[in-house]
Amino acid sequence: MPLFPDVTLGMMSWKAHETLQRTLTSYQQAGILDLFGAKIIHFNEISEADRRVAARYGFEVSGSAENTGIFGGMDALARATRTPFLLSLENDCPVIVGRDECAGMLASALADMRDGSVPVFQMRSRREPGEKFSRRLRYESKFRVVWPLGSAPEQRRSMTNPVQRAYENVRRSGLRGCALYAEENPSLRHPGVIKRSVNGNWVTSSAYLNWSNNCVLVRTDFLRDVVLARVRTHPSSVTVNGLQDIEAALKGGNWWRTQGIAMGQSEPGAFTHCRRGGDSGATVTENAGRVVEGG
Repeated sequence: MPLFPDVTLGMMSWKAHETLQRTLTSYQQAGILDLFGAKIIHFNEISEADRRVAARYGFEVSGSAENTGIFGGMDALARATRTPFLLSLENDCPVIVGRDECAGMLASALADMRDGSVPVFQMRSRREPGEKFSRRLRYESKFRVVWPLGSAPEQRRSMTNPVQRAYENVRRSGLRGCALYAEENPSLRHPGVIKRSVNGNWVTSSAYLNWSNNCVLVRTDFLRDVVLARVRTHPSSVTVNGLQDIEAALKGGNWWRTQGIAMGQSEPGAFTHCRRGGDSGATVTENAGRVVEGG
């Protein structure tokens, strides 16, 4: 019996066999592949090589003959998911902790989610988020970091004065959620915006943090009936290679920010973003030659 029978480990990939194998090997070596009730990989432009990789690591396969982009891939993955929760990972999101630590973080996040108040949880590492991660950079460009991640108490900067803090909080309100990836204790820096959950994680609101496709633990019904349904009915004019991008569509009309959706962040987070090697293909979010990141 898997430890998390109500969670599907779902992945998306596009023409990136070497990257995918490295990521899956990290899961295998950490011993997390048997934690889940189901495991599915959706392949855009699926090939026989894709099927072989999936079979090697015990995954079911979903696939499309064409590249349907991040929205099409996530939509297919959501439709294939039969469990109440989906841990959605891309092909370049390896795990950076061991089995017990990963399981502990998943259990803690699920405990915060099961009453329905927090439908989506980021499982990406706060301290080691990996490559092409813009949230921390954007926050640090606008705010004076007071509690740097990993800093000793004597290295922490003095709190900004009340006038400066008030100016920052009003003028840069929408970025305050990004403190999760820059501040050791973001709830002290931004009280009322970020709080500590009863299970030791962090919770903010969609008013302060964008949707992200990377390393997300989400209620399957919320993904299908809220996130993907919104993209389907309100597509964005901003596309990636002519394909819908979930984050861009949710931003349209300031919809995501005005919903006040509770968003969790795992403490400290189990996965990172690492794309190294010689794959000629790309992740599903890089199909226009640029990364469309959820942050």
